[in-house]
Amino acid sequence: MTYWEQECGEKSLHTVLTTIINNKDVQIVKDDKELFRALKRHLTRKELHAFCMKEGASTDEAIAERVSVKLEDVELLLKKANRKIKQAKVGAEIFTKEDTE
Repeated sequence: MTYWEQECGEKSLHTVLTTIINNKDVQIVKDDKELFRALKRHLTRKELHAFCMKEGASTDEAIAERVSVKLEDVELLLKKANRKIKQAKVGAEIFTKEDTE
């Protein structure tokens, strides 16, 4: 079970990334586990945990305690995670090359 599944349950990582990237011209890989592995490669442990916890509706206080950062640094950590998710090198891994379905 991935950390995403622990924090967000049945919520789809595919749907969340589609919302963040907000580009209707690209297709994102449908497999949530593959998407999680791509995020795990590019985000730090703290960024990944903060991102998953925030999407799982955790409070900033809970995130700060879990990832061992100051409360005022949680927002910065989430901004860094979102910025990295939008980068081209992450996109290269999560975008499908062609529509195979």
